[in-house]
Amino acid sequence: MLDIAQQTLEFYTKYLKTPTLEDLKITDTSLLEKQWCVFVTIYKNGEVRWWAGNIKELQENLALEIIENTIEAISKDSRFSPVKLDEVEKIKIRVDIITSRTILKEKEILSIDPIKNGVLAIKNDYNTMGIILPNITPLLLTWEDFIPVLKEKMKLKEFKEKDFILYRISTDMWNNF
Repeated sequence: MLDIAQQTLEFYTKYLKTPTLEDLKITDTSLLEKQWCVFVTIYKNGEVRWWAGNIKELQENLALEIIENTIEAISKDSRFSPVKLDEVEKIKIRVDIITSRTILKEKEILSIDPIKNGVLAIKNDYNTMGIILPNITPLLLTWEDFIPVLKEKMKLKEFKEKDFILYRISTDMWNNF
């Protein structure tokens, strides 16, 4: 999975177009047979710089999902300028696959350990959503650390638990750092 993300990063920054499956060397063909929710996180200088993913499978297989989310992260994350070819060597990649989602009851959010679990917050009106992956940064040590990040991601002035459907998420994660 990391190899597909890395190849996509290199191909896209070099040619400024989306690679096809034939453009990449995919050694694990089982990635062409599965569908998963995938998140690709790009780090530069040890900090999260670009990120993209979905909470629902959108592509016909895992490899295409990784390609799509890698390109989305490196070129369309509005918080940052797109990755340039000369930055590729400084980039580290993390790929997460959501393995479980558990809806939380009131106040259960307080028991989340950000090292082991992430959170998916969907506003009751279904117009706003935010997700924080497990162990995404050493700056998130407690549930209270999630709140400012969720507020920023969802462009909220305040975060009230009762206004959201909250899920505890777990992921399998691969990285090259």
